[in-house]
Amino acid sequence: TVYPDIQHLDVGTGPLQSVLLTICFSGRLPRQIIERNIPIQITVSVAEEYGTFTSPVVEAVSMDLCSSAGDLMHSDSASVCSHGHDDFPALPDDICIPFLPLQHFDYSDQAKWASLMKDIEGWLVAQVNCQTQLWTWGCDAFWLAFIAAYPSFPMGSWPKWDPRIPLEGTFIEQWLERSGD
Repeated sequence: TVYPDIQHLDVGTGPLQSVLLTICFSGRLPRQIIERNIPIQITVSVAEEYGTFTSPVVEAVSMDLCSSAGDLMHSDSASVCSHGHDDFPALPDDICIPFLPLQHFDYSDQAKWASLMKDIEGWLVAQVNCQTQLWTWGCDAFWLAFIAAYPSFPMGSWPKWDPRIPLEGTFIEQWLERSGD
């Protein structure tokens, strides 16, 4: 929850002043991923008691507010964007993700998902440092492919996975939580 310092314009019951919220993403994406539009889901709401008076309008604008040339931000605001970049070791610019981009992939074929899951698993444990953001991303990709291949998990039958890949991450934790309902 964010509590911005919102000012009203001096017009009695006029509109609220616009509030600029900035969301920066730390880390570096591999080239194969950058060349595509990446879906981002953000939910914005106003407290229920204010809902009858106003509603948020969200607009997507792509700009580099985190760069040193970002004239739209104060320097202390820019430091907020760079906070967290040092939480993980730096990744090289030429990261190779051998299973991307997916070529002629049939999303409805569970066998294709199982094959992709094995490719991700092998790549993760053999080539990715478990202390990097790439490991976290790779684990999420692994669990997404795993569930697509074995949608009844944790019920039914499914193969064992490499124990170095933890049963952790937003996607798999939510999946397991929902499967318990």
